[in-house]
Amino acid sequence: MFIKRRAYTLVELIITLTIFAIVAVLCVSALVTSMASAKRIQAQVFLYSEAQSLMDQLARKVERSAVDYEAYYLRYGYHSPETGWETLLYGYYGQSFYHPGDDGWYPGPYGTNVGNLYGVECADLISIHPDDCPTETPNSNNSDSNTFAHPFTEIYDFSAYPYDDPTYMNAFCESDDGSTDCEDWSETVMNELILINGAGDERTIFVQEPNSTSGEYAVSMMRMTGTDTDSDGLVDTWICDTDFNCTDTNGDGDPIPNATDLSNSDDPSDIDFMPIVPSALSIERFTIYIAPFEDPYRAIAEEDVQIQPQVTIVFTATLSDRFSNFLLGDVPTVTVQRTVSTGVYSEITSYE
Repeated sequence: MFIKRRAYTLVELIITLTIFAIVAVLCVSALVTSMASAKRIQAQVFLYSEAQSLMDQLARKVERSAVDYEAYYLRYGYHSPETGWETLLYGYYGQSFYHPGDDGWYPGPYGTNVGNLYGVECADLISIHPDDCPTETPNSNNSDSNTFAHPFTEIYDFSAYPYDDPTYMNAFCESDDGSTDCEDWSETVMNELILINGAGDERTIFVQEPNSTSGEYAVSMMRMTGTDTDSDGLVDTWICDTDFNCTDTNGDGDPIPNATDLSNSDDPSDIDFMPIVPSALSIERFTIYIAPFEDPYRAIAEEDVQIQPQVTIVFTATLSDRFSNFLLGDVPTVTVQRTVSTGVYSEITSYE
């Protein structure tokens, strides 16, 4: 006896294949989504890990250094700011704490004899202490006195504005007419981290700098060496460390930084600053907050500055374009913030 078997109809076959295709598409979609999620998680872990590594590197340097108030003052606080990193007037911040004596004159950055160095007459009553007579005692009637306040009491600039008002002046700000409140915390928001070692002869700079023609940014560093060219025991000249490429020289082979090769240039060919982050990262924001407004080891007589200097570092990092093209959706970003106390517990002498 033959059993007649019913065959599949075309409609049933189409329905079966459709269901199979739907299930296959769902499975492939789930697999793709899973792989994309895995890549995104992997990218986020990598981004967070590298961002924390960068922060650790910056924090360790802060913990071994001091805030270079002198450099900040000349680049941001001084009423005639310098644009380069050579800080030709290095020591002016320290000088502003010294009153040149009741019978003395007021040479220096704020006195009536602008263009001369701070100090008083030497024993010959002609030369200026300490540069012209560093080993002699200045004339007793004109002796400098450290007022431990910036600036010293009753100082006036050539426009007769009272710089002894703390709202007019600190290490990060000067206001000729009082229109700017120098005690506002926004005045200490920087995009450069400038540190100095305890001996006062090594400066380390961190900036946000372009690292490619695409306009993406890295955190880069520069190290400079301070020298005493006039043998008075104080650093007065800064040059690039030999590990860095500063193109200008003074004729004897020593690199002398200038505003061109030590500025935060948009020219990616500048390699004087060295990136300290991997090329897979782009730093979208790099902000530094400094506290207090003054060097507490100099401004002993000033209120509200008697705390160990602290640096708050905030930066936002994301993946560079060439490493984020494989990701679906938005590229992850991470913002990292840390406050670190400096590790030098003494004055960095730049003038005395």
